[in-house]
Amino acid sequence: MALIYEVQVRGAAKVLVHEVSSRAAADLLVYRVDSRGATHNQDSLWCQVASRSTATSLIHWVSHRSAADLLVYFVSSRGASGWQTQHPLKGRL
Repeated sequence: MALIYEVQVRGAAKVLVHEVSSRAAADLLVYRVDSRGATHNQDSLWCQVASRSTATSLIHWVSHRSAADLLVYFVSSRGASGWQTQHPLKGRL
């Protein structure tokens, strides 16, 4: 389940994320959804939440790929989303 809350302070984040411009370079292909229920057991479906307390993941966007824990690429369909690599964060978002 990926209920995402973006933090502004790097030290407050559990995951440092960088958006890549190429699908092939991503660890995770992400599809954004509006409903919390749609994210159940799906790391690749991200629902942005307004409250830190309801989030399952606190993320901070980083400018440099080398500083990121996770490389993401946003896709336009749910079916195209998913992990592309074996990753330590799999099942933890």
